[in-house]
Amino acid sequence: MNEMTPLQSGTTSSPKTNRAIKVVLLGNQSVGKTSIRSQFVHRYFSTSYKATIGADFLSYRIRTKDQHLVTLQIWDTAGQERFNAVSKAFYRGADIAILVYDITNPESFYDLSMWLDNFIMYCNNSRVSLLLVGNKLDNSTIRQISFRQAVEFANLNLVDEGLIDDLKQDVLETSAKNYHDVEKLFKRCGELGYRKLTEDTMTSLNFDSVDVGNPLNRQHSKSSGWFSCC
Repeated sequence: MNEMTPLQSGTTSSPKTNRAIKVVLLGNQSVGKTSIRSQFVHRYFSTSYKATIGADFLSYRIRTKDQHLVTLQIWDTAGQERFNAVSKAFYRGADIAILVYDITNPESFYDLSMWLDNFIMYCNNSRVSLLLVGNKLDNSTIRQISFRQAVEFANLNLVDEGLIDDLKQDVLETSAKNYHDVEKLFKRCGELGYRKLTEDTMTSLNFDSVDVGNPLNRQHSKSSGWFSCC
């Protein structure tokens, strides 16, 4: 069974109750954001990608473990500082952010706090979920950042803020080059996305159950002077 179905780039036709889940890849230049998305969507890897300018997205439909289809709208954003002002505009309305660093590049890890702060400031979503990804696991022999450091970062900055749900699932290491755990990463996005869609539906149902056209039945208590309704 084909669990992942690519959609036309830049388009989505999902109804409101089954809308696309906006996923934003964040991190310094050359950490592998474009490679991670390209491997997942196209199963293609290159060492000669051009730097992303601003942002762009591809849509992909993924099936959850319970066989629900979820459309992921995966945004690749610029990692160069000179494009940050442009990229911030694309954070708005994001449901999920993937913070990516290079396990061989300490600076890319230490800059995660900056990416996190900027994202939270501009995403305009109080129910956002985050995943933390150390890429380039194929270069593990020259790694500079341990997995333990990543877990500590998540504990200090993400767990207490309610931005991460499960350390065992939401902090991981990938190799875009070897496709290691790339699919696992986006399947997790699908699970988180479906939960958000379910929450959207429940919120809509709760609102629709209120009969705003029915006048309140107010009863006056002579003894206490208060009014009750319904």
